Amino acid sequence: MSAAPMSWAEAVAAFEQHLYSRGRAEPTVATYASALRVFGTFYQQELQKPGPFVSRLQETDLQAFIDHLRRDRHLRAASINRFVVALHSFSQFALQQRWSKRDLAQDLKTYHLPAPQEPTRLSRAEVRRLVTSVDLNGRNGHRDLAIVQLLLQTGIRIGELAALSVGDLTLNKRNGSVRIQAEKTHAERVVPLNTAARRALQNYLNSRGEPAPTEPLFLSERRQRMRLVTLQHRVKKYLSCAGREDLSAHDLRHHFATELYEKTGKLTAVQQALGHRSVVTTARYARATRQEIEEAVEALPGNFALTQATH
Repeated sequence: MSAAPMSWAEAVAAFEQHLYSRGRAEPTVATYASALRVFGTFYQQELQKPGPFVSRLQETDLQAFIDHLRRDRHLRAASINRFVVALHSFSQFALQQRWSKRDLAQDLKTYHLPAPQEPTRLSRAEVRRLVTSVDLNGRNGHRDLAIVQLLLQTGIRIGELAALSVGDLTLNKRNGSVRIQAEKTHAERVVPLNTAARRALQNYLNSRGEPAPTEPLFLSERRQRMRLVTLQHRVKKYLSCAGREDLSAHDLRHHFATELYEKTGKLTAVQQALGHRSVVTTARYARATRQEIEEAVEALPGNFALTQATH
């Protein structure tokens, strides 16, 4: 066994570098590293042990930590599972580095998650109320309508929307697109803009004169890039006016994805539009309703009854 790092901070830093070298996204690396730091604090304060030192860790230390998250901190299954996954990944890395003689996390189990709810979608009437709730005669009416339509018609994340600049748009009479840098993976994708989105965006840009391509797309009252929290509050306001105060800006992404899948029937199209790295993430939008399943079963080619015996 080679010498393990002298401190827990060094071990976590080495693990972070390992994840980056494997091409893991920055948010994933940050989540794993944060989980390990929380474990380090627990190890010292709750277990009252020095370190932690990788070579001295025991399986019982890791299990005690997970039990602590569940019983004392009352974390939900999804949150606990993120810690379990981080510990699994680190334990395997420590084994590869020969810092440990065995996989300390091999017996850690993930917790059962409740069945996911159906993806959120708005009715036609709710979409109409949402769009018409924006007062175009108001000071920021054209801007706010452009925000609402861009979320509705592209499924863009609110954080991705906040980062857009004028030059990310391509607007023509018959077509257009928006270039988006994915909030989670930093990969670029280009999403088409339909007529409703193009019209709202063009009217907004016209109200600003001729903004330079490098200018932020959405400006605040002080002519600065709109803050994420401000955008969220604006969208929440209009959703409330539409009678859906239970929803947030992110729910419009789910609405778009569900609508797009129903129109195309192609998960890959939804995956590319949303910027998902894996189609598995997108699969939630492909779940059929009970009625759809019944209709499909009824329409099977072999669904016929013999009206008389054959000889």
